[in-house]
Amino acid sequence: MSLSRHFIGLALAAACCASLPAAADPRYGVTIVGAADSVGRGINGLGQVVGNVYSGGESYRAFYGDGTTLLDLGTLGGASAFAWGINDAGTVVGWAEDASGTRRPFSYAGGAMSDLGTLGGVNGGFAFAINNRGQVVGAAATVTEEAHAFLYTGGTMQDLGTLPAVDVFDSAARAINENGKIAGGSLTGEFTPPEPSYHAFVRCCDGTLTDLGTFGGQYSLAQGINDLGDVVGVAATEEFRVNHAFLYSHGAMTDLGTLDDDTYSEAVDINNLGQVVGYSAGSGFLYEGGAMVGLNTLIDPASGWNVIDAAAINDAQQIAGTACIAGMCYAVRLDRVSAVPEPATLPMLAAGLGLFWWAGWRRRSVRR
Repeated sequence: MSLSRHFIGLALAAACCASLPAAADPRYGVTIVGAADSVGRGINGLGQVVGNVYSGGESYRAFYGDGTTLLDLGTLGGASAFAWGINDAGTVVGWAEDASGTRRPFSYAGGAMSDLGTLGGVNGGFAFAINNRGQVVGAAATVTEEAHAFLYTGGTMQDLGTLPAVDVFDSAARAINENGKIAGGSLTGEFTPPEPSYHAFVRCCDGTLTDLGTFGGQYSLAQGINDLGDVVGVAATEEFRVNHAFLYSHGAMTDLGTLDDDTYSEAVDINNLGQVVGYSAGSGFLYEGGAMVGLNTLIDPASGWNVIDAAAINDAQQIAGTACIAGMCYAVRLDRVSAVPEPATLPMLAAGLGLFWWAGWRRRSVRR
């Protein structure tokens, strides 16, 4: 083997090593989208975030933020409002107090907040999610003042009913995908210690609510659903006060575990890539590829940020949540940033390029 070929081999090895990223895990940057004392709750495909901000006393205001614009959505005449979901058209849904202090489900579009009404009751309700077809889901009071899951579409609110139960009939729809499949939770019986008999459900095309079950306890709640029909949420184990995040897919519920040997975790949203976000052990998490990772391990530790909650994730892998710094918490958006080479590999890259040049110069000199 000639000396020039030997150096070329070394140069190739150096160049290949230098091209490796610093880490296999994705890295995120933190963008503030809300004011101080705000919480991020929903995100759309454009990275626009909604949530709520503390406004003093016992009042909170719904907001829209994208890192540049910050907008107070107002109320329905009362003191408080919470925003929970936003679609790609920028329509926001949530709940707001009217002049009497009753919480009412709302949609916000074109600069105006509209009351979506109820299922005949006077005790109001809540809107939790909206898809790109403009379909809204939530919970609203019936004529008997029970809270039932609803689907609001085309100006009409439809009662989705509850899971089979005796004497108690409360339910709530928490998420809807682009195909109109809905996920939420429903009472399945009266409260029996140590926790309520409340189960996650999914509703498909025929209108039937399917009970997703639990991990052996009495409680579960579905909070997110993607376009593939995968559902995420939280479910109780047989051990009291030990609730774990779950993924329900193809008829089976999978325990996603917890962070740092904590006893509690909760999954809140899932995108079409199968990535799940939620919180455990005081931290927001990302679950992908069969592993749960704390989001604080995926941001620059020198930034000073502490991500305490992850509430929503879009297909661009942007995450809406809440993070704290210097004793103050903000609604934030976590944005993917490109991996960079390890600092130690940069000299190797330079050396590799130098070896390529030297080998070529030597070869030309020998031929002269």
